[in-house]
Amino acid sequence: MFDWKRENSASANFMLSAAAWLVIGVTFGLILALEFVFPDVFKGVPWLVFGRLRQAHVNTVLFAWLSGAMMGMWLFIVPKLTGRKIWSELVGNISAAAWNLSLVVGIVGLLAAQSQSREYAEMIYAVDVAVMVVLLLNLVNIWMTVAHRVEPKLYVSMWYIIGTVMWFPLLYFIGNVMWAPPTGALTGVNDTIFNWFYGHNVLGLWFTTGLLAVVYYIVPRETQTPLYSHFLSLIAFWGIAFFYTGVGAHHLLWAPIPYWLKTVAVAESFGMVIPVMAFMFNILLTMRGNWAKIRVSVPLLYAITGWAAYILVSFQGSHQAIRGINELTHFTQYVPGHAHLALLFFSASVLMGGIYYAIPRIFDCEIWSKRMARAQYAFYIIGFSAFFMGFFLTGITQGSSWVHEGLPVWTVLPGLRPYMALRIIGGALVVTSFVMFAVNVFATVKVRRRVELPGERVPLAEEVSAS
Repeated sequence: MFDWKRENSASANFMLSAAAWLVIGVTFGLILALEFVFPDVFKGVPWLVFGRLRQAHVNTVLFAWLSGAMMGMWLFIVPKLTGRKIWSELVGNISAAAWNLSLVVGIVGLLAAQSQSREYAEMIYAVDVAVMVVLLLNLVNIWMTVAHRVEPKLYVSMWYIIGTVMWFPLLYFIGNVMWAPPTGALTGVNDTIFNWFYGHNVLGLWFTTGLLAVVYYIVPRETQTPLYSHFLSLIAFWGIAFFYTGVGAHHLLWAPIPYWLKTVAVAESFGMVIPVMAFMFNILLTMRGNWAKIRVSVPLLYAITGWAAYILVSFQGSHQAIRGINELTHFTQYVPGHAHLALLFFSASVLMGGIYYAIPRIFDCEIWSKRMARAQYAFYIIGFSAFFMGFFLTGITQGSSWVHEGLPVWTVLPGLRPYMALRIIGGALVVTSFVMFAVNVFATVKVRRRVELPGERVPLAEEVSAS
């Protein structure tokens, strides 16, 4: 790990370890894609049984890669927007070490069949406790930095980060039912309600709020243009805080839960259109006259890709809450396709842009190979398009066959293999892209080709902009 005494060492350690976890997580995913087409390809290897590997893949991507990289980005951004060094570099490095150690235990445990078997909450109770400790340490470190800030104004990215580090420990505690060791679960339908309140808000009050902060930081910084509207950013922030909390039950429209809870979930899913539109137009109008800068700025290229992916996945999520569409798509591969659009395309795009922005500035150097970063981007876009199309075609075929034609599940399966094969082809390109990303990041740190980079202060003129 990077020297813990140096400024931004905690940020770097989070991001570099996350880049390594990324390769592991997507390799798990590629093996799973192979198992969909060739179910017996790893027959006799208990660690690669689909049920175990799927849980390990999900938790590696969600927590080891995305969450680790995101926390690293926060530790980089907060000092820039407060005018203060992070409150404790030591606490930040302890958090990075504890985070990685706890996830090694949790993920190896999942491969060894030690699981709580709850969506996004599979890791054993002891790991949940360790995760909570890191989340609370991170909260203290960021809030103390904010409390001692020099910059009196709180830029919009800071609202999202401050809110996220407060919301997620509460969400993680509730969703993992941590008052009920060692199972970390309730019983019956109540556990389902708690689980999907947590499962959907991992996306809403952790990755969405945590990553929009990164987009709000990188876009004005790389374009040297003030954020278009302070007012629109207020609508987006409070809209997400108000509407996102209740959408989880739209995964349970066909479950025996209270009908009013289903109705609230559908209504709030459509309410999410308001903050999504506010965010979309705020970034779109900030980019006016700046689109050519995507050709010269790798971080901006990835951040804008993440912005576009967020708009797509948000509208897709709202339409899936319609009861008729939900009936067609629920229990099909369309739903994990939606999850991959959120986590593999929106979240990963923003974080790759963030790491390509932050790592060269932490080490006072330039990206090792911008050509590789752009080649990686081509693999990423082409690969994900094929990968997502595999999910889409599989899901629509399943839903229409079950709902409209009344066919039993087993008769539909043989016709799905060509679409599943698309996931292998696209997934292989995506894995290649992510390996190139990890190589590029680690080579940047190792070679450290010196270059003078511009200053770090984000233009804060949005307070007097078009709002």
